[in-house]
Amino acid sequence: MRQTTATVGEVLAWWAVLVVVDLMFISSVSALELVVAAAGAVIAAVAARAVHTASGAGPGGTRRWGAAALAWPGAVLNDVLRLSALTARALGGRSAGGRLKTVTLASGTGPAWACALLSSTPGAYVVDVPGWQREGKDRRIVVAHFLTDDRTRLEDVLTEGRRR
Repeated sequence: MRQTTATVGEVLAWWAVLVVVDLMFISSVSALELVVAAAGAVIAAVAARAVHTASGAGPGGTRRWGAAALAWPGAVLNDVLRLSALTARALGGRSAGGRLKTVTLASGTGPAWACALLSSTPGAYVVDVPGWQREGKDRRIVVAHFLTDDRTRLEDVLTEGRRR
């Protein structure tokens, strides 16, 4: 019974977050958009639970969750402005840039939620967590694609050190 409650709770948490993120990127919310967002989020939430189960990974640390959640809206706004500038630059015939970089998650930060939060911004996307390797004590390395070399407050909260 306890396992079932945890499973349902995890799927519902994923569903709620995914619906909110989906609705944030829709300009006009109609009944059809709500149905599509809810249905798509169910599929993705069940898949997230399946990946979590298959990987055997625990939920990870939640030490920086609150600070990361507060930094996320500013990171999205900042990245939208950067993306607009890069789009204008690309339309002018110049390279838009973007690079793969390696970063180290801050100690006590759960890689699953941290990578999902970082990837939900327009300026970064986590592409690999190499074998869940640990660097030092309770630190995890991730590879992400960043649009620019500028760091957001969200990245400062989630990672330690510089990008490599």
